[in-house]
Amino acid sequence: MLSRWKAPQTLTPYAFESLLSSLLSSPSTAASAAVHVHSQLLTNGLLPPSSTSGYFNTKLLQLYADGGDLHSALHLFDVLPHPNIFAWTPIIAFLSRSGNHQRCLSTYSRMRAAGIAPDGYVLPVALRSSGSSLFAAAALHANAVKFAAAANLHVSNALITAYADSGDVSSAGRVFVTMDGRDLLSWNSMISAFVSTGSTEPALDLLRSMASVGYEPDIVTWNTILDGYCRVGRCAEAVEIFNQLTEPNVVSYTVMIVGHARSGNHEAALGIFRRMASGGAVPPDQDTLSCVVACCRHVAAVRAGREVHASGLKTLDPAAFYCSAGAALVALYAGSKLITTAKRVFDLMDPTDLMKRNALIAGLTHAGMTREARHHFREMQSRGIGTDPTTLASALPACSIMQGKQIQAYAIRNYCEIATEVYNALISAYARSGCIAAARSVFSAAWPAGDVVTWNAMITAYGSHGLGGLAVELAWEMIRAGPRPNIITFTGVLAACSHAGLVDQGLEWFDRFSIDMGLAPEMAQYSCVVDMLGRAGRFEEAVGFIRRMPYRAEASFWGALMAACRAHQNVEFGKLAFDELLKIEPENAGNYVTMAGMYVRAGRWEEAKMVRRMMERRCVIKPSGYSWVEME
Repeated sequence: MLSRWKAPQTLTPYAFESLLSSLLSSPSTAASAAVHVHSQLLTNGLLPPSSTSGYFNTKLLQLYADGGDLHSALHLFDVLPHPNIFAWTPIIAFLSRSGNHQRCLSTYSRMRAAGIAPDGYVLPVALRSSGSSLFAAAALHANAVKFAAAANLHVSNALITAYADSGDVSSAGRVFVTMDGRDLLSWNSMISAFVSTGSTEPALDLLRSMASVGYEPDIVTWNTILDGYCRVGRCAEAVEIFNQLTEPNVVSYTVMIVGHARSGNHEAALGIFRRMASGGAVPPDQDTLSCVVACCRHVAAVRAGREVHASGLKTLDPAAFYCSAGAALVALYAGSKLITTAKRVFDLMDPTDLMKRNALIAGLTHAGMTREARHHFREMQSRGIGTDPTTLASALPACSIMQGKQIQAYAIRNYCEIATEVYNALISAYARSGCIAAARSVFSAAWPAGDVVTWNAMITAYGSHGLGGLAVELAWEMIRAGPRPNIITFTGVLAACSHAGLVDQGLEWFDRFSIDMGLAPEMAQYSCVVDMLGRAGRFEEAVGFIRRMPYRAEASFWGALMAACRAHQNVEFGKLAFDELLKIEPENAGNYVTMAGMYVRAGRWEEAKMVRRMMERRCVIKPSGYSWVEME
């Protein structure tokens, strides 16, 4: 485009003004155009000491800033005797856009100290750099009011987002309700503010109000609502909305995948990805693939992970793909004991990337290769490679109780505050080693900074040690004073009740979570209830519960019931479970062996012989490790 305006030496100031305005409206050409235009301005004498130099310096400064050349922009800025708002704005905008938020705000402060009044262009830019600082958001709001810019639509929208990012949703709401006029971004920003704090119902109320005043929700609105449902564990409701979207985009799919993964339902997350891939209309981006690889790791789906790996290399820039998904790939391969493949990916990544080292340690630990995990952790320390809380959290599951205490001491020495993820890993490590008192001590130290994972880890620790009463007590405390329980809490409490024989309490908790808290139970929670009823010998209730489930019972349900029947020697319900298992997995020899054994212990020899003959007729091979009782 620039070649069309290549100028002779006699180019007039007016022609340069036209050229600069045209280039500033096309930021993609700014980087390549700035140097050439600068040269032409010098050649034509339109920069110092010309009287028009201030105007052209400012325009050229904007061109350099839009093109990403901050050094040249600042050089021109420094020669301006009295830079105006038009000179300050591109500098502040560049710093905000490049993520240098602290410098952006300090530059804004310098502008104010120079006596320059902010306007509706510079204030939204500065607000985007206020981040989680409520003080900065409030100070900029005060400036907006003082200089009569608070009514500006762009300023108001930026204020809503700034207050929401700082956690002050009530102030965001006050800005929203006092706006003279709103656009779609205003509604979306306020809905997002509610969602960010887990306030799903107010977000839905706003959605309904939005429609009543004639604003049609767009894909951003629906993606925000989907995120809201997923954040509070209401993934089933999110799926209902998602299924009604006519044209979901990559963000829609990613929100659903991340939401299900966050709630621990990795199989469902992979199902959504398969739906995305089979449709073909919406290609995944690197964030989507990174989450999918992490889901593959959690369910040990190595083959699916390899396919995602290949797809990422085909469709994305390899460097960008490995930057985003490399750590998850390392963890997947290492966790599946494919150490050579894991190291191959490891070597392709940035050598300074701490995430990849953390992923390798986590993957080795997950694969049970604790010695190798500890070796890599010690190597990081001996080579002076920095560690972070994730490093410690990844190494802890590979450590003995003494090594865990050493890591805890290391964290206390090296961090002003121990990160929540380290507290969570310590709780699990101590509980796994049988030190439930130490786990509780760490949990108490994490209060009140602990997150939902912290509470879930302690509830699970109590449950795994048969301390169902303490697990239930902690769940009550969580409802009263902690973060909102999620689907993992649901499973932890039910499992604790099952192991401790608290059947009636477990059933009450099932209703409380699913009805009162709106957490839609999934297969894992239904399985816990069946296991709980079976352990207690309440087989009629267990069968009725299975029949009423909205899902078709998997083999694991009937298998758990049959195992409970064997423990209680209840042949009749054992036979019922066996008949159901024959429909689902007729080739599983273990079911025949279990049923025949129950008949033998009951002295029902003929029925035992019938089961054995049935197995022989169907050519089902008895697995090694089982022994038939000879009855002839």
